Amino acid sequence: MDLIAEIPKEELIATVVAINSKINPVYSSYIDDSRETQVACLRFLFLDNHNNLEDSNCLDFINEYLKTPQNYVLFSRVTCLYALQEILNSNNFTEKTPRYTIQNREQILRYLLCVNSNVLVFDQEYRSSGYEKLGERFFEFFMFKELPQNQYYHSLNPVNFLYKSFSLLTTIEKDEFFGKHFSDYLKKTFKIESLIEFFKFLAYTYFKSFDNKLDVSYINILADNREYVDILDAFSKRNVTGKIEKTDLKIFDFMEIKKNPLFRASDEYNRNLITYLILDNKLLLEKTYSLFINDFWFDYLKPFNICNRNDWGNFIGDKFFEPFIENIFSEAFRDNPRVVFRHTNDLKFKLDGRNEIEYADYYIREKNKIILAEAKSNYLPLVNGYKTVKTLEDFDKIDFEKFYKDYGLIQLAKKTIKEFHNYKHYIKDPLFDFSRKVHLYPTLIVNDFIFSSGYTSMAFKRKFESLLLSENIEIENELHKIHPLTIINVADLQNIKMSLQLRKQSIFNIFRHYHSCSGYEAIQRTGETTRGLLTVEHSINKLIKSNLVANKKFDWIEN
Repeated sequence: MDLIAEIPKEELIATVVAINSKINPVYSSYIDDSRETQVACLRFLFLDNHNNLEDSNCLDFINEYLKTPQNYVLFSRVTCLYALQEILNSNNFTEKTPRYTIQNREQILRYLLCVNSNVLVFDQEYRSSGYEKLGERFFEFFMFKELPQNQYYHSLNPVNFLYKSFSLLTTIEKDEFFGKHFSDYLKKTFKIESLIEFFKFLAYTYFKSFDNKLDVSYINILADNREYVDILDAFSKRNVTGKIEKTDLKIFDFMEIKKNPLFRASDEYNRNLITYLILDNKLLLEKTYSLFINDFWFDYLKPFNICNRNDWGNFIGDKFFEPFIENIFSEAFRDNPRVVFRHTNDLKFKLDGRNEIEYADYYIREKNKIILAEAKSNYLPLVNGYKTVKTLEDFDKIDFEKFYKDYGLIQLAKKTIKEFHNYKHYIKDPLFDFSRKVHLYPTLIVNDFIFSSGYTSMAFKRKFESLLLSENIEIENELHKIHPLTIINVADLQNIKMSLQLRKQSIFNIFRHYHSCSGYEAIQRTGETTRGLLTVEHSINKLIKSNLVANKKFDWIEN
């Protein structure tokens, strides 16, 4: 921090926010870590935006960077979040505005490179951890080891995300039990009465926040506009958090920014106008969805003893997440006579006087191809050691049975797939001859982007194969062929919904493409071991180039 002590805190925050805004743009679904963007960030850092490249005052730095390997990154989203958290938690900066020189801008660059070193220090554990002894379990170790950083590199379609958020919030608002508490929470926290106005304001704020001229995401609002100032102030409170050691993986949870993704700037130059910097675009959006689920629990439901955590989690899963997925599939297949879709009550059976069981969450059939899917709405918590695996000792402390049970894999293997031939004749699909050989596509539909990442998909697929083996389930026989596990995020389902509905693409073709380019045969054919890290999103991006927004208009807000 000594490197940047002579630069005002607000200037540092604005600089890092600007870099993060370029890497993590408002109007894009993807993180942009291209070399062009890296160079643009470097030029912004040196206040060099308007010079010709050959006249750049940081040309030496640019040339040195361009000598590095193609995948080398100077600035990442994690770099920015780490730096912002560290700067926000410190007050050891000058209050005087200096005359900006190449030298003090270079100090910011040096500081960010030091941040990169702090981020990468955890990778050194691979050299000393003795992971070679793990054999096949290395992929599980690799998954947990990469979780802390990997959770911040997912794509996010902002329009579809906002629709999902709006659906969640309206579900809570309309609920007989949680609705009144939700209303009370909005009043206490944001001093507002209307969910619609609250949501509209956040949605439009997100899209209009990026300033192309200044290259930074911020919001200007008149000080006398108290309704909106109260909302923005609620998102920009600064909490005094205990110091987290640089060697503690909890540092990557970035709780200070997740809790308050805005920074209220000083109003000393214009007391009639308040400026809020958006520390991270995606975390601001998440405040209407995953982070809201946590905030509502920790700030209201838990302290006021409204319910227990299981009640709240079950509500999210049963009343929102599963019906939301059901609606996507219902609309996607509504006018497609070739596809049979069954869910919920259609898949509840009571056999031989036993208690009723729910066989699966979703059943989708086209010809002899069948998707059997389980939905999991829960997010990976910081507790249980899942996000803090640094060594083999940390890894060995994990309760793997609980982990794979909580996130649906054991249920999918030991019940949904294993019992298929016992339950298939009870499924309401009378036009299909179940004596035919079927192709089964076991599928997990997840809410948390962590579980649909490449590292997790690879580890889960291998674990699923071992579960089938331990249960003596044949991968292929005269009755069935079981295809590799597919993990798909609900956001991916939103992205493909219109293509399925317009019959421009088949969900089975997407899954077939995914397995053909990420499976063992593809790795052997190409020699590219990284193919094992591909996710179904890779195939979606290859096969679908349009109709990625299911609700192009914002009429779902206007109603």
